[in-house]
Amino acid sequence: MNIRPAKKSDVTNIVQLLKSSLGESLMPKSEAYWQWKHINNPFGASPVWVAEEEGKLIGVRAFMQWNWEKEGQIFKAIRAVDTATDPAHQGKGIFKKLTLGLLEQCEKDGVHLVFNTPNNQSKPGYLKMGWEEAGKLPIQISIKKPIKIAIAKLKGKNETSFLELPNGAEYDLQKALNQFQFNFKESTVWGTAYSLNYLKWRYEEVPIIPYYAHFNDNACVIFRLKAGGLGVELRICDVFGQKQDIEQLLDEVYYQNDFDYMSISGFEPIKLPGILKQNKNLGPDVTIRTLAEKDLTEFQGFNNWHPALGDLEVF
Repeated sequence: MNIRPAKKSDVTNIVQLLKSSLGESLMPKSEAYWQWKHINNPFGASPVWVAEEEGKLIGVRAFMQWNWEKEGQIFKAIRAVDTATDPAHQGKGIFKKLTLGLLEQCEKDGVHLVFNTPNNQSKPGYLKMGWEEAGKLPIQISIKKPIKIAIAKLKGKNETSFLELPNGAEYDLQKALNQFQFNFKESTVWGTAYSLNYLKWRYEEVPIIPYYAHFNDNACVIFRLKAGGLGVELRICDVFGQKQDIEQLLDEVYYQNDFDYMSISGFEPIKLPGILKQNKNLGPDVTIRTLAEKDLTEFQGFNNWHPALGDLEVF
């Protein structure tokens, strides 16, 4: 077995390996999506290792680069995302060899930490390799249609799909990104290192998912619509501007559109519209692991780390 860094010419075979190993899901396994996610990322191209045997790819491990920023300081991070092993070669420890080898390389390259949002099946494996739990992401929810949500929960359907807004033209994301005057002020907690280039990549250029924006002179909110197990969710992915102006925009989005509940990061000091509201640790499990930086106290339990929902979805 030969383990090596991936080459540009490997992309087609990597995508085929992901499909054969994992099957298709909500997010597409395509060369276009791989290009957007792992090559066009403004934080840098993803470090990717592959395993091959007799000239055939039998394993892949990819870490997506991300920059967290606080008071002008940059924390270099990677997010553990795509991994696959050829079904005919499982049980050989390929996943562990690729993961630990790539982590060692990233640490040598000065990456400070690795984070991810594992599912219940994969989390135990990560914990054995040195990851630790940061906790469940806090999410604030405003329930618009409680009866419909209760019925959906009883039915127990888990099918998901991204939806388009019937009046999406009124919430033109490209127009917002071109016209709104973003002020990426320094934060006192760790958050994404924002730039206009990042926002265009993250929301405008991403394949498949339609994102929308609502803005005025003083604020901008970016959101998307998704059907899931609890009904139709209108997710507020990122907000910019003054609190009262953001809340005015959210009121307009809430009352002018048809959905079952609205969600936003629980770290945002924003009052959602509506009557039935919750602010709980309802989001994904987040795990972290030290690399070049050994003290992750500020990231443990989200002590001083406040990701937006747009930071931790999709990938």
